[in-house]
Amino acid sequence: MYTYSKRIFFGVSLAAACAVLVFPVSRTHAAGDGWLSGSVTSATGAPLEGAAVSAQVPGETITTSVYTGRDGRYFFPAMKPAKYHLRVQEIGFEESEADVNLGSQTQKADFRMKDTADLILQLSGYQAMAALPEDTVAHRRGKAILQRTCTYCHEASTALRPRFDQHGWEVMVGTMTNNFSPNPRPLTPLQKELATYLTEMRGPEKSPMTPKAFHPAGEATLPVIYEYDVRYVDGGYTPHNGADWRYGPASSAGGGGGLHDAVLNGDGNIYFTSTGNGTVRSIGKIDTKTGATTDFALPLGNGTIARSHGMYQADDGIIWFNGAPQGAGAPVTNGVLGRLDPRAGQITSFQPPGGLKVGGWLGADTKGVIWAAGEHKEEAGALRFDPQTKTFTEFQSPHSKMTYGITADREGKGWWMAVGEDTIEYADTSGKVHEIGLPDRPLAEYLKPGDITEKIPQPGVGGVQSPRRPRADHNGMDIWVPNWFGNSLMKIDSRTAEFKYYGVPLPGMSPYEAAVDSKHQVWVSFENGDEVGRFDPKTERWTVYGWPTRGTAQRCQNIFEHDGVVEVVLASSAAQRVGRMVIRTPEEVEQLRQRAR
Repeated sequence: MYTYSKRIFFGVSLAAACAVLVFPVSRTHAAGDGWLSGSVTSATGAPLEGAAVSAQVPGETITTSVYTGRDGRYFFPAMKPAKYHLRVQEIGFEESEADVNLGSQTQKADFRMKDTADLILQLSGYQAMAALPEDTVAHRRGKAILQRTCTYCHEASTALRPRFDQHGWEVMVGTMTNNFSPNPRPLTPLQKELATYLTEMRGPEKSPMTPKAFHPAGEATLPVIYEYDVRYVDGGYTPHNGADWRYGPASSAGGGGGLHDAVLNGDGNIYFTSTGNGTVRSIGKIDTKTGATTDFALPLGNGTIARSHGMYQADDGIIWFNGAPQGAGAPVTNGVLGRLDPRAGQITSFQPPGGLKVGGWLGADTKGVIWAAGEHKEEAGALRFDPQTKTFTEFQSPHSKMTYGITADREGKGWWMAVGEDTIEYADTSGKVHEIGLPDRPLAEYLKPGDITEKIPQPGVGGVQSPRRPRADHNGMDIWVPNWFGNSLMKIDSRTAEFKYYGVPLPGMSPYEAAVDSKHQVWVSFENGDEVGRFDPKTERWTVYGWPTRGTAQRCQNIFEHDGVVEVVLASSAAQRVGRMVIRTPEEVEQLRQRAR
């Protein structure tokens, strides 16, 4: 399914069933709308599959993108009449641009792409890592240290974007690992080893890196992708959102406007959390028709408003989130339980009793009971909140110090991740807490025995596997857990607690959060990439879909499903963007093809 020749393909056969649009943009249109299509070929005239074609009205904040199929042709859904700026990008080729005046008719725009040998800035994180050699112990060690040290906050593509000499890399490694401290500590031996390795890979001399071209293929070329630039709290937009690959991945120092989670509501708009300090935004909303940003503030009663981190949308459309105090040193994951009613525009909160705090990860069972990470002094665990009685129930972890992700199954059991201890914990229906210790696994797939014997420090939290943000299948009995450092997806039987590992397609993808649709398909975000994966438990095969933005470093993975329709939702702090990926069926694309003739 994956080819490691000059071009690497993502996707599986088009014969597999695809979702229908929740907002059927390719089947309905407003009066006066037009259709845009065309072809993308190489300099020799060969059709290019998987090229990203993006359209944006200059001055507006919404970008619509599609991918070319096997025949090199692309088809946009119906769009409003306007002057659009088109950008065509594919790894291994120079960018091509054009302006098109679209009226209420079918408009065509063809592109012929020129080859380029400079692929590094076009790659997402794990794709850049794939270019790093593994032929010697030093190279494998350096690659593992890079992955463990530099991909916690952003993609490896961000770390590998610049080029420095030895001194420059030592300064960069020291600055990043000391968190920009004005009084940095001397470099450790491992940090010096990393700087030397980066000097060889991305220094002034010829690099031994061998980048390959990745592109979507098959099913992965079907989506329509809508991306929305999010206004900063104080106004304005990021000057580098990763949309133009010539400038490499988006960069806003890992924080940007503080976007973290996002959901697509039944009103058609995207709501997102905000980890940044401020006076107006606890939760933000993007109007998907206009691109306008609206702020909602949750007062904390002390003259400040809450920040937020985690978000969960219940079946009734109510949005639940954690509301944390402001302050540079205050954790953004501990506070109250927030509630936003999008229909009424009303935002409220609930305070747990006895000094308990709501963490930044939330879930729910099939009865609408909300589960959240919980903390009380040095104790970690989970909180269960009943929206009917407005009461909290605490579940203490036996040993763990921090709860990271949490979900609840169809029987009402809560499951949460002890990320630092590589342990999964759950509370049965009687309230008893159980532990599942994860077995030891290799630090990275490409390491050989004896390559690394010492512990590699990392920023942030997490063990060797670092189970992150799980999701229960509410139509089945499985719990799906992405292991971030373990680079794997795990299935747990909620009745027996037996589990099974599934590898992700390539090393270093860093699976972060799972979501499950009504057909039991598992959607997984890859934090070290600009892609989202769909795993089919029946066939045990992956389909990898690409976002057109570079440097998304996505932690959020939510889907919205209605009447058999699935949309995937993105939030990217680095790119200061939110997005939704709508999967079209082959039949819908064929209808557009017939219209374009």
